Amino acid sequence: MGTDRKHNLALLMRLICAGGPVTRVELARRAGLSTVAVTNLVTELIEAGVVADLGAVPASGPGRPAGRVAAAHEGPVGLGLCFDVDYVAGYVVDLRGRPRHRELRRATLAGTEPAEAVRAARPVLRRLFEQAVTTDRLVAGVAVAVEGVIEHDRDGYPTVHRAPSLGWRDADLRALVERELAALGAHGVPVQIGGGAGYAAAAEDVEEGSALYVGGEAELGAVLVSAGAAHRGAAGAAGLLGHVPVRHRGRSCPCGLRGCLDAYAGRRAMAAAVGVGEGAVNRLLTGEDPFGRRLRAGQEAAAAAAELAAHRLADALAGPLAVLDPEVVVLGGRLAALGEPFAGPLRRRLADHHPWTLLRPGRRGPDAVLLGAARGALAEVLADPVGWADRAP
Repeated sequence: MGTDRKHNLALLMRLICAGGPVTRVELARRAGLSTVAVTNLVTELIEAGVVADLGAVPASGPGRPAGRVAAAHEGPVGLGLCFDVDYVAGYVVDLRGRPRHRELRRATLAGTEPAEAVRAARPVLRRLFEQAVTTDRLVAGVAVAVEGVIEHDRDGYPTVHRAPSLGWRDADLRALVERELAALGAHGVPVQIGGGAGYAAAAEDVEEGSALYVGGEAELGAVLVSAGAAHRGAAGAAGLLGHVPVRHRGRSCPCGLRGCLDAYAGRRAMAAAVGVGEGAVNRLLTGEDPFGRRLRAGQEAAAAAAELAAHRLADALAGPLAVLDPEVVVLGGRLAALGEPFAGPLRRRLADHHPWTLLRPGRRGPDAVLLGAARGALAEVLADPVGWADRAP
């Protein structure tokens, strides 16, 4: 397939999946292509089973009715799988990135071996695949999100080098998940591993310009977003901001060091300040963790913990802001959910050293990591829709 043709097919596929039904004429205008070229390319996408022809819209004026197309309702789906300290969860999304099915299983995963955690995910994977099969959809891939550092070898093979909240080091998570899929009869379904914290969806929170996205659930991370893409560095994952030292000889951190940001702004530290558990499942299920409820209720201990965490986060961001000079800091994940009682002290602390820095909350909820992973599993379909269809079983 020619490079230009492949590029144009991918461009049209992204435009079609980004919204509702659209006419070929409108696609030609948005893509900057001729209507004849778009008509021919869309025909290929329809034959590949990833785009559906919805027929003509009744004309509201003179001229022929315009035919509309849309992402195929029964096209391929992506599966996202997420491991956290006390749950494993998954999502099925369609070509438009819309959630189709969600599964969550409570399980104590912190301190377990990766193989044990993947075994705990077995029922979640099985139900996700059952949902896809009952709707006659092909599973394009599985993307696994873990909040940690992902390393790739020279051949691009990923391993979880470090996931502090789970206690994992150098885990071959991809091989473990592939083994579980094979046991389910899902042979050959591609598996990808990536850092969590919703970074796959971070770019969606930045409409234009450059931004430093700060977020996460069990782990705090940061990633630079510009030109609509998240830059994850050579390791392919966002930085573990939570383990940047912010206090010399400070509090002990679960990672074994002292003075890390996580010891002040981490989920465990902030929850302990008000005498509650981490509450990972509560946030995923209800959108707000126990610490957040106490903070919004005006509890003095929660307000003090939020202010301390905000100050330490501002300290950790001092270097990245000075070097990267982003237009805005986008606060996502668990910290964004704390609202102004956390954002206010952070904004004031940042203004002491970086008065030009804007701070705004992200728009993604607690399911951001799951949705981001599931949408990432469809990346190959969007990048090479016809080629993917030719390779599909």
